[in-house]
Amino acid sequence: MLGTFGSGGVLLVIIVALVMHKKGGGKLKPVKDHHIFYWGCAISLFAAGAGSAFRQVGTVSTTIDTAVHGQSATLGTIGPAAIAMSLILVAFGSKPNFTKDLILGVAAPGILAAAGGFWVLPVTIIGSILHSVAGG
Repeated sequence: MLGTFGSGGVLLVIIVALVMHKKGGGKLKPVKDHHIFYWGCAISLFAAGAGSAFRQVGTVSTTIDTAVHGQSATLGTIGPAAIAMSLILVAFGSKPNFTKDLILGVAAPGILAAAGGFWVLPVTIIGSILHSVAGG
């Protein structure tokens, strides 16, 4: 119906929509409440298959994971599931904020996948659906 977007094309469309929203543009309102979090997740999932310009997006989850694990000597052992649960609590337990929700959304797929078990299910299912809809 709309043709093939590809991973880079979908990222371009999402980023343009978010920039338009942030600047208060027109009638297109793709974002309400915590929707930025979900858009961030989509950005992260598509960035893995996109060109080199978007590959650095995946390092957000690695940076957060490394920072929290760096505190293990002070706080005790912090497992990946604890990091995943903390991310979800901060994302949905606090007031919606464009920057916070975008950063946590971009980090979520990597952190949830690292946690394994139940946490990896949304990443696998939603990632599969998004990639099939986008056509690659």
